Amino acid sequence: MTRLAGALSLDPRVRADRDLIRGYLEGHEEECFTALVERYRERVFRLAASILGPGASLEAEDVTQEVFVQVYRKLGSFRSESSFSTWLYRIAQRRALQLRRRARYRHPHTHDAVLEALPAAGSDGLDSALARERRLALYAAIEALSEPLRSTIYLHYWLGESIDSIAELKSARPGTIKAQLHRGRQRLGRLLESIS
Repeated sequence: MTRLAGALSLDPRVRADRDLIRGYLEGHEEECFTALVERYRERVFRLAASILGPGASLEAEDVTQEVFVQVYRKLGSFRSESSFSTWLYRIAQRRALQLRRRARYRHPHTHDAVLEALPAAGSDGLDSALARERRLALYAAIEALSEPLRSTIYLHYWLGESIDSIAELKSARPGTIKAQLHRGRQRLGRLLESIS
């Protein structure tokens, strides 16, 4: 059995990215690319969702598909100057930011409409209205944050990603992510105080 055939018979989660890329380039496109998609699909989706924000899961799914189509077309030109995951997450981040900018220009109030349609925590009218107002104020404040802070806040608090996981997704150091979370919380506090 050749080394490549042995590597291809392993569980996709165990195979190294470089072996999958080599297998792809040596003619095993479908099997190797499918393994890469299975390994990274959820992470790419979560990164896109953190940039696009709540209520944009369909758009995040579209971004995820577009990213993997682009990766499929360009995998032959991947030069391994960085890790595959870093390259992939950069493509995903750029694509999600492009969509966010276009969507904001075309649909500036999408998030508010989505949030108002969500059921409130309280069952009576007053509790429901107050909960909705607090939610709208919080999401408006998060949307007012700059991009690195906003997506870091979404990844950590909305999607439950760890600091190390966010650092990997954003190609940053854990200390940078901790600082972004700290600054984001401070700015959110100031924004929410000014609204109250």
